Amino acid sequence: MRPDAITPLPLLTVPLRTSRPADLIHQSQFSFTTGSQSGNDNSSMPPSPSFSALDTMGSEYVCSQETSQGEEDDEEIEEEEDASGERGHYAIVEDACLLRLFKRCQECGAEVDQSLIEIKRCGSARIVRYDCLNPECNASVKWESQEKVGSGRSRVYSANHSIPIAAFITGTPLPRLCDFAQVLELEIPSDRQMRKTIREIGSIATERVFDGWQEISRELAVNVAGDKGLQVSIDGQYDSPGHTSTNGKVTVIDCETKLALAGVAKSKNDPGIDGVSCRIESEGAMEAIIELVDRNINIRTIVGDQNGMVNKRLREDPKTASIERVFDFWHVQKPMRKEWWKIVKVNPELTPIYQQFFNHLYYVHNKYTERKDRPYALELVRSFLMHIQGKHKWEKNDEFQLVTQCEHGRLREKDNGETATLNADTEEFEAVRKVLYAPRFKKAFLEAASLIDTSPRYYKLKMQLAMLHHNSLMLDDLLERRKEIGNTVLSRKARVVIAIKRKRGAGTHTWRHDILEESIKVRIELSNTRTMRLLGIPEDDVFDVLNAWWEEKEAQWGLEMEWIEEESDFTSQERILSSMTRSL
Repeated sequence: MRPDAITPLPLLTVPLRTSRPADLIHQSQFSFTTGSQSGNDNSSMPPSPSFSALDTMGSEYVCSQETSQGEEDDEEIEEEEDASGERGHYAIVEDACLLRLFKRCQECGAEVDQSLIEIKRCGSARIVRYDCLNPECNASVKWESQEKVGSGRSRVYSANHSIPIAAFITGTPLPRLCDFAQVLELEIPSDRQMRKTIREIGSIATERVFDGWQEISRELAVNVAGDKGLQVSIDGQYDSPGHTSTNGKVTVIDCETKLALAGVAKSKNDPGIDGVSCRIESEGAMEAIIELVDRNINIRTIVGDQNGMVNKRLREDPKTASIERVFDFWHVQKPMRKEWWKIVKVNPELTPIYQQFFNHLYYVHNKYTERKDRPYALELVRSFLMHIQGKHKWEKNDEFQLVTQCEHGRLREKDNGETATLNADTEEFEAVRKVLYAPRFKKAFLEAASLIDTSPRYYKLKMQLAMLHHNSLMLDDLLERRKEIGNTVLSRKARVVIAIKRKRGAGTHTWRHDILEESIKVRIELSNTRTMRLLGIPEDDVFDVLNAWWEEKEAQWGLEMEWIEEESDFTSQERILSSMTRSL
């Protein structure tokens, strides 16, 4: 793991406005080159071409002398970067410009017949071959635009390996990437090859990096919470609404640090779900919470929606029965908002009251967060019925035992002198009263918390990438790496207060580079696995089982036993192997 910041690799491109008509007549091919080339003799190879090497020789286009000053100001000019500055790992080079670097032999310096130069394409890489005709040299030169990564049969050019991995971890659809390359006439690996790389290499590397980052996130959250335990929010998301979902994911987020501590992806075909989509969230929630509990992570409170199946499973399981369960307030007000909208659609004149109520609801909820204060807060929410009648003080009665007046200060008259009120004997008032006194709302409000608002294989991988992205941003916030670069005022339909969306700089996302580095290790391991398969060596854990058996027997016998290959008596080897086989 490398939690330190790494500068992302820039992808250099040529703006369209800097292209000239004479350059667009000949449709050239582009290729990727790297900063270090491989070949027969790396020391004599030319340096990697970059955009500074792209000149305009052979163009007959001449800029008009009658160009106005305004047009000159609008024209974009590419400036050459300082050679001492940071360079990208890859550059896009036109084949015609690449050919100019091989006018002379790299071994002896003699001129090379351009017609004898052969350029081959291998995905994004270019391979240049030529034979020197100088009798004193007579060299056969091979130049490759990229180094290879991997080992054995798994060795591939570096960009051919990195392009599909980078597309996957940044969420770039492969069809769009292929369209992009086709428009630019840019060579990249085939769609089939990229999908194979993601399936065999990228998925394994992603899971390894994900596990490493999860350990860091969990350790940080536990240290912040201390002995009092974690307060976590848990919620599920489906790939489609209704009861037609095939896949779903459940995420557990720490309410203090906002780090995602666990994530589980489920399919309706998994055991325990048996094709019933509504069971995905309850199964995923239990698996995620049990994973944290089994790792000895102390969870004090679980914040969730009003999913009865999830709450029932949490109550019945001995490992989670003692954890406090509260409701997420966004899910508490969601059904009430739907009921209010039904009333407002029939009675548009109630729109101002609708806005006032939800502003009042959020105010009370955020002010009285302690469990002991929730009964008082519930009465204060219901006191809105007295407020809209124009009553701001009243005597105790069966409905109001704790609250006898509104908490606002002296009201100011509006400019037009009108105030939105409702009479208690109207149908509109009775509809609002029915919503506020619904038993479901009462139960949910009393248990609400103000802590936080909240293919199967590839679905799981994309969930892990989303969690990595989220945790990376949260860690950058905790380390104060992201600076505010602007803000926007948002209008909230149901809130009177002004909401401001703050725009901050991009995150570091070092996990992307971790996955690229890990994918190279996976490619090397893939080659080693092929070698083991050819030699007939089992790929399972047979050796580990035998080794564990040996250590167990050694502990039981209390003897310092020698390894089998050090036994001098062949009969004793047969005896020990026979004993191991019977035990297994």
